[in-house]
Amino acid sequence: MKILGTTVPRPLERAAAACRRHFVLAASFSALVNILYLAPTLYMMQIYDRVVPTSGVQTLIWLTVIVAIALASLAALDGVRSRVMMRASLRLNRLLAGEIFDRLMSRRQATRDTTSASQAMREFDVLRQALGGQAAIALFDLPWTPLYFIVAFMIHPALGGMIVLGAAILIFLALRNERSNKPLSDRAHAANAAAYQRQETMVGQSEVIRVLGMRGSLVARQIKEREQGLEAASAVQFAGSRYNSLVKFIRMFMQSLALGAGAWLAIEGQISVGAIIAASVLLNRALQPIEQIAGHWSALVQARQAMAALTGLFESTDDPHAQRTALPEPEGRLELDRVTVRSPAGDAFLLKNVSLKLAPGEVLGVIGPSGAGKTQLARVAAGGLPPDAGEVRVDDAKITDWDFDALARHIGYLPQDSALLPGTIGENISRFAEDRGVPRDAIDGEVIRSAQHAGIHEMVLRLPMGYDTPLGEGQHRLSAGQTQRVALARALYGSPKILILDEPNAWLDAEGEEALRRAVAASRLKRTAIMIVAHRASILADADTLLVLQDGAVTETGPRAEILESMRERAARMNVVPMADRRQP
Repeated sequence: MKILGTTVPRPLERAAAACRRHFVLAASFSALVNILYLAPTLYMMQIYDRVVPTSGVQTLIWLTVIVAIALASLAALDGVRSRVMMRASLRLNRLLAGEIFDRLMSRRQATRDTTSASQAMREFDVLRQALGGQAAIALFDLPWTPLYFIVAFMIHPALGGMIVLGAAILIFLALRNERSNKPLSDRAHAANAAAYQRQETMVGQSEVIRVLGMRGSLVARQIKEREQGLEAASAVQFAGSRYNSLVKFIRMFMQSLALGAGAWLAIEGQISVGAIIAASVLLNRALQPIEQIAGHWSALVQARQAMAALTGLFESTDDPHAQRTALPEPEGRLELDRVTVRSPAGDAFLLKNVSLKLAPGEVLGVIGPSGAGKTQLARVAAGGLPPDAGEVRVDDAKITDWDFDALARHIGYLPQDSALLPGTIGENISRFAEDRGVPRDAIDGEVIRSAQHAGIHEMVLRLPMGYDTPLGEGQHRLSAGQTQRVALARALYGSPKILILDEPNAWLDAEGEEALRRAVAASRLKRTAIMIVAHRASILADADTLLVLQDGAVTETGPRAEILESMRERAARMNVVPMADRRQP
């Protein structure tokens, strides 16, 4: 299926099929509207050919009543057609907005060409507005242009030929406009998309930028990048305006020429006087859809670019609604088999053939220098980062064979940046379970158990609104340590079978670290498989196994005592302190 000359991805095709009734209705109304547009032409012909020569006042009155009814019907149908197209646009939003957000959140790691969330929704809104606005209505009117050609040929072949000539000139100019402006339009679209994406990043890091005195520099850089995008967009508009002005001139000149040609034919006795005005009106109406399409050409081009961007998003992500065989609840056996991960640019390896096994009730500690790939390993193990090669298995089933939303409820993950979301503390801990239909009573009990498990229940009660304290922009702000402890409670929510902790004690004081140790010990007693990425050895005191990463590859793995002894011996030979033995003051 193609829309606007671009192959439509399956999700958009399904949404368009669901709106088929709206488009069929709009097409039907367009047929009636274009037929009724002939009413003024017929009215003028009757006035000049029958009413004026015969002084038929009664005929004039009835003709006026009939044309008034026709025009009222035309206006009503045109209004209903616009409402139907707007309804189609709103339905497309209901059907696709959620899936686009879903695809954005389920895609693999970002790359340089990755569409940002706000950019993807802007592209979708551009496409939706084009399909539900005047540009689409002009496309519905275009197939009825031959109707006016036929009527004009019926009046006189010369008039019909003049209308065909005018239409051919306008179509040629529209195609010439599209061909000459395409490189400019593509460059403007890419420049503006990049500027918006960098702007999002800067706003998200505004505090750091302000504190480090980079605000003026980055504002100047952003203004420069924005100006480049606007200059490219302005060049497209200036070029398009020249073509639009030429199109308008040709349409108005052809309309006047039709009057002159009609007068000459009337003088020669080949058409009636009424046909003179009718010829001008017919030409105007025949060329109007073409002129409208030329006027909305930039919107159609932008819609096609938006379609291409959304197609790229859909093709690079899996269908979140794909049906998978429901597997039983996991026991917690995690296996990574020769996992390899490339950098977003694809020019380096972040992980190289990493393999490990984690059994229920086992604690695995992952250590290594900064940049060794520990965080990437934690992301892969948690299911957040699909590997470029190798497999991740849970209970012997590939992670891609699971319904990931169902599997994720059995995985606890504490990322390095904690990443709490706008909402209340209780909603964050519960992973927003109420929004997926879980009863509030069940949520509240599990939220409190998770908070107690993480040792933050009393801390939360001391906040202004307890578990209902809102977080987010302009709301209550937690300290780094409090944020990390709330994120730990979120990871523990629902008693997960697999627990992945990435630097879980990075921001904790002694009290918080003791609570973390108790939480890990309690999870271990519940037969939870636990992976801990850490620099500080205190949290790894109860680890059964240690895995050492260096430059993305496993250099050592084995029982904790053996690995530490090996590291001490190697460090003694090099006269340095082993990383796993270091203590922070």
